[in-house]
Amino acid sequence: MFPLKRMLSLREAAGHLGITVLRLRALRLVGAGPHAAMRNKGGVMFRIEDLDEYVDGLYRRADISHTEQARHRNAWRGRVAAVPEAARTGLTDSFMQIVTRDELLEKGANRGFRVLFLGGLCLIFLSHTPLIWRL
Repeated sequence: MFPLKRMLSLREAAGHLGITVLRLRALRLVGAGPHAAMRNKGGVMFRIEDLDEYVDGLYRRADISHTEQARHRNAWRGRVAAVPEAARTGLTDSFMQIVTRDELLEKGANRGFRVLFLGGLCLIFLSHTPLIWRL
């Protein structure tokens, strides 16, 4: 089997997860989300196994059993399959939107506080230097 057959682009990976492309980009920005396997010319590729492992981790974190997870994911894939290919771009899985928002807020708040802290330190440093007084 050709190994790239098991790889998905950013847009395809977002569709596979049931979230928007913007949400997947935001997750990658804060260091959360599924592991990206490779980058090719500015594009990011994901392995299907990594995406499924990420989804499984989110369900485990929410303390949902494997049978309920399988039922929910099969129902989601059935809803996606019932929609024509052209109209699939806006479809999102509500559960995945909720749990990825939680992860995004958790990791994003941590990074945001770090940025604010460092910005405050820089502001304090600059306010006590003669360099800022000349401006």
